Amino acid sequence: MKILKKLMVVTLTLGLLLTSSFVASADIDELWGTPFLAYGASLSESELAEIHRIFGLNGLQEGRDFEAMYVDGSDMVYFLGRGNPNANMLSSVLIRHRDVGTGVEVSILTPNYITRVTATQYATAMITAGVTDALVEVAAPTPVTGEAALTGIYKAFAERGVELDEDRMAVAQEQLEVTSSISNYHVENEDFDSYVLDQAVVEIQSELAEHYQETGELATIEEIEEIVVDILQNNDLDDILTADQIQRISGFADNFQLTDAINSEEFLSQLNDLGNRLGDIVSDLNINVDRGTLATWWDNVVNWFRNLFN
Repeated sequence: MKILKKLMVVTLTLGLLLTSSFVASADIDELWGTPFLAYGASLSESELAEIHRIFGLNGLQEGRDFEAMYVDGSDMVYFLGRGNPNANMLSSVLIRHRDVGTGVEVSILTPNYITRVTATQYATAMITAGVTDALVEVAAPTPVTGEAALTGIYKAFAERGVELDEDRMAVAQEQLEVTSSISNYHVENEDFDSYVLDQAVVEIQSELAEHYQETGELATIEEIEEIVVDILQNNDLDDILTADQIQRISGFADNFQLTDAINSEEFLSQLNDLGNRLGDIVSDLNINVDRGTLATWWDNVVNWFRNLFN
């Protein structure tokens, strides 16, 4: 049964890969133009060539089929408000804008090399920051945590004239750090699944946004803690997470509701879209995935298809 579930997960991911990893050769978006590649400034020439291969850009011309820019440590400090300006930036992202209302989707094409952050954690953080209707692919040529990949996404949107709110970006980074650290803390726990945590965080954000829109007031600290505990209990996480981890989620939730996302219909729409997809995954597949084993197996599948089409 566990193998069957893994196959179902891979089937879903493969469907996304085959429809998205050749986005640069698709029709040009009339609003955004060509897809945008934001690559780590620390990549060597050979590593950049590998990134092009992974994204399916070989044989395509920069400036005509896709646009590109580099992302360095100073960008990370500027867009995330933290980090090292001399950081070794290797993870890269390929971004394509989508029709209004289609939501945010993220695919990690090198799961063995993005070691800390999941696709859904990227997606939830992007929505919190104000990114909408985007198809994003993440890749790296060597193992990295992947935490700096949001920098490339934010810089790409800034280059296209989309102004993202600094407060929302800061809270989005906090969200990414909280969820990814909790997921990695419990990575060996068979009773824990990062999809369930991501779904719980989405539910917490939705509940706080709906509370504000219904009452016109922010939730108190006591109300936030009650919402967090209730949702964690409903997702069978209350006996898995530590008291400190639950407190970190509550702290993030309080900071989140202080941003203008709390009163944004667009935010709630994008979040609900992602929440529905997460709910389908959790309920239909009842995922209990050994992440390392699946990542290795999935890399073999990806490489097979890459060789088939290249």
